[in-house]
Amino acid sequence: MSSNPLIHLTGPLLLGSLLSFFLNGTFVLQIYDYYMNYASTDRRAFVFLVGFVVLVEIMHMIMSTHNTYQILAEGFGNPKIFEQTPFSGGTLPALNGLVGLCTQLFFAWRISVLSKSIIGKITSALVIMGAFAQCGAAIGVTIQYSLLAQDLSLINTLQRTVIAWLGGSFATDMLISIAMVIILLRTREATAFGGSRNMLNALIVHTIENGAITTACAAVMLITYLGIKQANLYYACFEYILGRLYASVLLATLNGRKRMRRAATSEIELSLERSNHGTTGKISNPALQLRSNNGRSEYNSTAKPDSKLYPVAMSVSSTTVQMQHEEENKARMVSLGYLVSFCWQV
Repeated sequence: MSSNPLIHLTGPLLLGSLLSFFLNGTFVLQIYDYYMNYASTDRRAFVFLVGFVVLVEIMHMIMSTHNTYQILAEGFGNPKIFEQTPFSGGTLPALNGLVGLCTQLFFAWRISVLSKSIIGKITSALVIMGAFAQCGAAIGVTIQYSLLAQDLSLINTLQRTVIAWLGGSFATDMLISIAMVIILLRTREATAFGGSRNMLNALIVHTIENGAITTACAAVMLITYLGIKQANLYYACFEYILGRLYASVLLATLNGRKRMRRAATSEIELSLERSNHGTTGKISNPALQLRSNNGRSEYNSTAKPDSKLYPVAMSVSSTTVQMQHEEENKARMVSLGYLVSFCWQV
């Protein structure tokens, strides 16, 4: 056990600050990738959405740095700093809620576009309501904590609002993950070719991983907050990184569209090449020729059939193979239609 009585307060702040700066660094790389590859051609709404998230993330970095500096540097060794913590610490829930709102609204739009059923539209509406509810609760936490004069000893009085915020985030993220996985599974079922199915399998795993990151962070933060038995800031460590995870998930999803579309384009080109080869190429399956061998009749699949003896058989065989190619091409085009619709709608 450490002899420092404030380690349960200062330690989580330091770790959260370090993790936050690390995630901010990865976020900068994602922003660079987005503006180099998408900003000039992407939907204006997406460009504004990313720009707004960038502004909120800058504000969060400033506020979290100010909060950490005031407590760990200015207030070093002074326990009274926790009786009235810096105002900047109280703004973090609202900023996290805003980033979560932007990310969840994006996925609500995605669910609405990809799902044509009424259930998909209802799910999208539920995600929107959950997103605004958790954001409103997060802003409520900031307002209530400010009214308490940032007194850390009174943080437990905010339980209802904190539960609404983090519980809403958890439920909304779970709903998004389930809806997206179901949509991807249905798209995979409509796709008959291995390359397309492998790509969709990768997207399913990616969706589950992204949903698990933010869901787990919100859940752990809520558990550590509700489990406070003594003065500690364990939950603050996760509060520092929750919004950064939302921002990273949003940018990773936006930046991943180019790879997905490139893979879909390659699949289309390969399928068209196979289709053309199957249509124009020679029929490789030889007709079976019936011959006599010691009074017994047997089939010879290697002998070349005589078109003079079997003109009807040759014609039927050729027509049958061509029909098979046409059916295969039709199935391939239908399958690729689902894939193209999915990749270019998002």
